[in-house]
Amino acid sequence: MKKMIVALAASIMTIALAPAGEAQERLKVGGIIYARDSQYWQQVERGMNDAAKKLGVDLQIGLNRRQLATEGQLIEDFATRGVNIIVMPPLDTQASAAAAQRAKSRNIMIVDYDTRLVDESISSHTVGVDSRQLAGEVGKQMRKLIDAKSGAATTVGLITLPPTNPNMQARRSGVVSALEGGNVTYVAEVAAATPEQGANAFENILQRNPATEMIWVSNSGALSGAAAAARRSNAKAKLYGIDMSQELAQMLLDPSSTLQAVSDQQPYLIGYTAVETAAKSFRGEKLPRHINVPARLYTRDDPKAVNEYLDFVKSLSN
Repeated sequence: MKKMIVALAASIMTIALAPAGEAQERLKVGGIIYARDSQYWQQVERGMNDAAKKLGVDLQIGLNRRQLATEGQLIEDFATRGVNIIVMPPLDTQASAAAAQRAKSRNIMIVDYDTRLVDESISSHTVGVDSRQLAGEVGKQMRKLIDAKSGAATTVGLITLPPTNPNMQARRSGVVSALEGGNVTYVAEVAAATPEQGANAFENILQRNPATEMIWVSNSGALSGAAAAARRSNAKAKLYGIDMSQELAQMLLDPSSTLQAVSDQQPYLIGYTAVETAAKSFRGEKLPRHINVPARLYTRDDPKAVNEYLDFVKSLSN
């Protein structure tokens, strides 16, 4: 756990500069998250709150509940309350722009994170992990096993995000690029985002080819569903995916699980850095336009790192 906390602190120091002085006026920040129904968004919110506390920022959190109309109303409500900054993960890279632009026209700074608005003139900074790189990290793990195998091509299934998700193409491109040049045969490609959809997608792929050897999954919800389906069916397909959770960490430690590796966005660090970047930039510090948060890979070959992750997540609930 100490190693995890030290690494996190080092990442924060690398990404941002020293905190602003106590004498500066308190800023009002409106922070938007999707919901509190996943560990990803829970960690983002905790990171936001910790940064606000450290920097003397008045932070208000709102949930868009994955609805564009709710997102637009949240932005309007924050503007009415007189916030200086809105930190938001755009639900749609284009459709979310209108509400954000209206807030900007009222001299409210916009910082987007997790995904970025297509019109980059609206936000002052974008914070997050490069989705292509995120998928590529776990793709490299798959490629190692593929290259070590001799003989017939490795059969691979892909469970991608739905086409409407702004991260879908980048993540798909990242894993496909990592596997390019390897002896691979793609069995099927199915879209999923939730555990139920992930389980159905896993079963769909195996129905097309019961001998599928590897399945890559584009987010933690679908991955947990696919892993549960694999356990029920005693399927041997090795699973790889994106976005860590306590459940997935425990699967990496379970010898009976087929989950092999998970590439994580470090959501706590994303939330922390988004608020920190917004506050420091508003107060006059010169920061890069794009703030990159590094992805972190967890594998079953490194149980120590997985246990440190579990300790870290547990500490956030204290």
